[in-house]
Amino acid sequence: MRSGKRTLAASLLPAVIAMAAATSAAAGIDVGVSDHPCRDVPVQPTAAHQASADPYQNWMHDWLGRDWGQLCRYSGENAALPPATGARVVFFGDSLTENWKNLQPDFFGPERLDRGISGQTTGQMLVRFRADVIDLHPAIVHILAGTNDIAGNGGPTSLAIIEGNIASMAEQARAHGARVIIASILPAARYGWRPQVEPVASIAAMNAWLRDYAAREHLTYVDYYAALEDGHGGFKAALADDGVHPNAAGYAVMRPLAEAALRQAQRQGAR
Repeated sequence: MRSGKRTLAASLLPAVIAMAAATSAAAGIDVGVSDHPCRDVPVQPTAAHQASADPYQNWMHDWLGRDWGQLCRYSGENAALPPATGARVVFFGDSLTENWKNLQPDFFGPERLDRGISGQTTGQMLVRFRADVIDLHPAIVHILAGTNDIAGNGGPTSLAIIEGNIASMAEQARAHGARVIIASILPAARYGWRPQVEPVASIAAMNAWLRDYAAREHLTYVDYYAALEDGHGGFKAALADDGVHPNAAGYAVMRPLAEAALRQAQRQGAR
């Protein structure tokens, strides 16, 4: 998800990856197994991307073609981290998490890490879960995921697939001793970059499953949806400028809920 647009179709992804690989090989860029797999991955748009007719799509074409799971986004930051303490928390997700640090930087710190990536589906998150969560040895992981799947960022999907991906992340975290916070999907009446999708019913169904799953597995559930929803399945207008991404006021509503969830997870301990 990205405020404005994210329209790379999943049906074209194999061709995009093949084309990017061929282009990379022709340009002398590493392909296949490499000692430095992130060396030539454009985790930030280059001058050439910025000068192109569609900077964002051209940047995503090059990045996703070389790094579909976007493991390179935080590889440098992860490598520079000191050993974890018993207080480390990872907030893991998509742009809803990534933007949180941008709008409330004081909510994060050396042992409260933001590992959100704009536009990601739960399938992509699952690919990088080891690198961006397990290998960081957090005491707690906060998972906010699923809206981009519903938006169709990765192509057609099902609620069962989304549920399975989130459950797999939670299971991996617990297997490595981390306590898990499962967040509700935030409200959205429509997605500006995918206006044909009608997400309200799917978000409601996913949130019912997330709540039940957290209760069944003795995980912490944090219900942001109820605090942000306008009574019709959409985002309260004052809390999200585009109806999808919280603005500063939206994160101000979410923050105390997150803090309460962290305290609950600390009390529960790992299971």
